[in-house]
Amino acid sequence: MSRTKWIVLACAVALIAGAFVVLASGGPTPGVVDGDQFARLQTDGARVLDVRTEAEFAMGHIPGADNVPLTRLAEESEGWDPSALIVLYCATGSRSAEAARMLSARGFESVHDLTGGIAAWDGPVAGPEQVAVPAEQPASTAVPVMYEFYTDW
Repeated sequence: MSRTKWIVLACAVALIAGAFVVLASGGPTPGVVDGDQFARLQTDGARVLDVRTEAEFAMGHIPGADNVPLTRLAEESEGWDPSALIVLYCATGSRSAEAARMLSARGFESVHDLTGGIAAWDGPVAGPEQVAVPAEQPASTAVPVMYEFYTDW
């Protein structure tokens, strides 16, 4: 066999081996998106999920997002369409990355994760939720107060 045939044969074997690795990997790999890609996916009708706690969600969230804390995601996602477009975020990206891996392993085909979480988001934020203010406020003493903090590191 000539040298050229060996090279072609080696390339074909490498290509077939690569295809087997991709097929045996257990499903699609979640995609990581930046803020612009996230906004486009949301405009395209993606379901946006905030996987932070309810308290974190109440402090501020991306408009249109549903709050499904990571601790409840497996249970709540059982009836969802696995072909639905899903975009996830959390505070900094670690919980949403875990959520993306989990959903992908459960057969969800189009899962994306906002890199850097809401901390890196430069779009609009809804909240924090309004808190009722008491009708009567204590009278002000009109005395200025100054605080100083010292640390010895």
